[in-house]
Amino acid sequence: MKRRSFDRGRLPGVGGRAGVIVRWCVPAALSLAVAIGVQAQSPGSAPTEPTPAADGWLRAAPGHEWSFPRDHYAHPRHRTEWWYLTGHLRETGAPTDAEPVAFQFTLFRIGLDPQEPAIDGSAWRASALVMGHAAVTDPAARSHIFSETLWRAAAGLGGFGAPGDSMLAWCLAPPGTPGRWSIALLEDSFTVRARDDHRGLGFDLVCVTKTPPVLQGPGGFSPKDATGEVGSLYYSLPRLTVEGTLRRGDRDVAVTGQAWLDREIFTSTLGASQTGWDWVSLQLDDGRNLMLYRLRAADGSVDFALGSLVGTDGRVTALPAGDWSLEPLASWTSGATGAGYPIDWRLRVPGAAIDVELRAVLADQENVSTRTGVHYWEGGVRVVVPQGAPAAGKLLGRGFVELTGYGAGSRPPV
Repeated sequence: MKRRSFDRGRLPGVGGRAGVIVRWCVPAALSLAVAIGVQAQSPGSAPTEPTPAADGWLRAAPGHEWSFPRDHYAHPRHRTEWWYLTGHLRETGAPTDAEPVAFQFTLFRIGLDPQEPAIDGSAWRASALVMGHAAVTDPAARSHIFSETLWRAAAGLGGFGAPGDSMLAWCLAPPGTPGRWSIALLEDSFTVRARDDHRGLGFDLVCVTKTPPVLQGPGGFSPKDATGEVGSLYYSLPRLTVEGTLRRGDRDVAVTGQAWLDREIFTSTLGASQTGWDWVSLQLDDGRNLMLYRLRAADGSVDFALGSLVGTDGRVTALPAGDWSLEPLASWTSGATGAGYPIDWRLRVPGAAIDVELRAVLADQENVSTRTGVHYWEGGVRVVVPQGAPAAGKLLGRGFVELTGYGAGSRPPV
């Protein structure tokens, strides 16, 4: 199949995901630059939007006029969006071959009402929820710690910044822990903070990129079925340089590493026959960045798939389903939920000379929400030379895999 190239944007001020949405959460809570060819706008301006659907929410559609930094901020006319960060951190001064700690941080905006609350209404009335998920996997300690928050975007409990603010999204930390979980934009960097003293999880990180955002899908519209009518607005910052502090055991340690930031904005994205997705992001040691996703039908077959490969020259190449394959090699069954997840994979992208294995750094990297009933596998993987090949097991990069819709009652309602 012929490959296509996607446009890409530029990050403002730079010099050089989840399936956890409204139906699960409402009961629990009752660059100034642009994509190539798009006209730059002031931070506070917005393009002409399409007409909302009958329920009042906008649907993601092709033709979105990307503008940064505006699009780093919330899009309240769409029902759902997230700021999704994954990465790998190593203690400052640790040997270069020391196994890093994998981390995830996500803030979700979950729309309740497309109309903003009346100015003279109750301070507790909210048009959205803020949900936070954070996880740290320490292979050396054989531990995976997951924490969560869920607050109204009102009354000082949580909220979203507007263009020109430094804060993008925030909410209070879990009960019993002071402070906030937050992601903020400061010139050429994102700052990320999360802490849960009860669970012993915490990080305070500064994430910097010197490369443009990658628009995932044609023009930044990421289709989720063959019709091309259902999808999300989606961009990535696939290789952020990270430094900061990480809670490890009973102490905070200085760390450095790399991270991947995803932003998706939508109202509905899964088709009626789709039950979940497998998502992969890889930072290869040769400098290339790879993202793949596939949506599964109820019988486990692949209903739709797409990906992208960012070359060392910044060129973004589309990877339709016929250009790659992902084969499970090993699985793990959760003692908490009974869900079975494929956790090791063989990945082939012949046209890009990629033939690797993805090996989970720890089998149990399942996130199980006690607030919403959500469960999904989100974990760090090592990219290695396949078994049977010369130099089998050699490290070629690192990445993350997200698996949703595995196990009874786990279909993301999106």
